[in-house]
Amino acid sequence: MSNRIEFQFNAQKALEVILWLATKKPNIGYHALLKTLFFAEEYHLNHYGRTIVGDVYLAMDYGPVASTTYDLLKQEALAVELLDEDLPFENVHKKITPLRKPDLRKLSPSDIEALEYAVSQYGHYDFKRLTDITHQHPAWKKAREHDEHNPRMDYKDFLKESDDEIIQDLIDNSKLMRL
Repeated sequence: MSNRIEFQFNAQKALEVILWLATKKPNIGYHALLKTLFFAEEYHLNHYGRTIVGDVYLAMDYGPVASTTYDLLKQEALAVELLDEDLPFENVHKKITPLRKPDLRKLSPSDIEALEYAVSQYGHYDFKRLTDITHQHPAWKKAREHDEHNPRMDYKDFLKESDDEIIQDLIDNSKLMRL
C-alpha cells in the first residue's frame, strides 16, 4: 500500500484547465501554464481537500510540472488518447492558443476559484521569477533532495497545515475521489 496521496488523473479536466488558462492569458507558454496549474492545485488541496486534475507532479529543473498535462501540451499520443476529442488548441513555439472556449460545466466553482487565485497571484511573473518561486516551495525542494533528476513530488508536501489524521485520510481516500 502506498504512503502517498495519489489522485486519479482527470484528463478531460486537465484539457479544460488548459483552455481556461489559455483563454485567460492569451499565448500562455508551457512554463507559465504549468506553474499556474501547480499553484491552483496547491490552493485547492489546502482549501477543499482535493486537487483539480490530480496529475503526478515532477520536480523538474525549472520547477514543478504536472506530467500528463505537460504531455497533453506537447501533444504526446498516449496522453491525447485519454481524451474523448482531438486537442482543441494550437501549440506554436510552446505557446497555447485555444480553438474553443473551456467547457465550464467540467470545472467546479472551487476549481475556477483556485485557478483565478493562481492567475491573480502568479500570472504576471516571468519565466525566471516563476522558476525562482517554485524552487523555494517545500514540495519541490524535498523531492529534489531525494533525487535531482525530475523526482516525483508528494502531495503531502503541498499541504500548508495538516495533522497526521488528515494526511492518512487523504492517503486512504484520494485514489477514490472523483475529480
